[in-house]
Amino acid sequence: MLDILYVEDNPNDADIFSRLIRKMDRPITYTVINSGSEAVDYLAGQGRYSTQSNELPKLVLMDLNLNGLSGFEVIQQARSIDRTRFVPIVAFSTSDSPHDIQSAYKAGVNAYVVKPGSYQATGSVIGKLCDFWLENNARIDHR
Repeated sequence: MLDILYVEDNPNDADIFSRLIRKMDRPITYTVINSGSEAVDYLAGQGRYSTQSNELPKLVLMDLNLNGLSGFEVIQQARSIDRTRFVPIVAFSTSDSPHDIQSAYKAGVNAYVVKPGSYQATGSVIGKLCDFWLENNARIDHR
């Protein structure tokens, strides 16, 4: 089963995430998708993902400021699909705007985390996210 689906269109942020995950003490499987529309296709099992038997991730880490379909729109669509209604989605954004935070919760995120500014702080936050969402969170799986 896939641990994390990271939806991020900034290649530098995606690279940092990948390097930090590989440094962790435990094996974590992940996929990085760089567009909102591809994320919807992946989660819904449609488009190029329709012939794959992709299991849902344990956690979706969602950037909100994506080109094209925004993270907010991806979250809303994921919540409207039976298959993904209960998949944990954490907004992971540089924005600390109260409006963005409120909009993300209205769209259906389970949590909102502001990306830290440093590599070390980002590693600490990602470690805490993995500890909770991959190890301690009780889930409902739909296939």
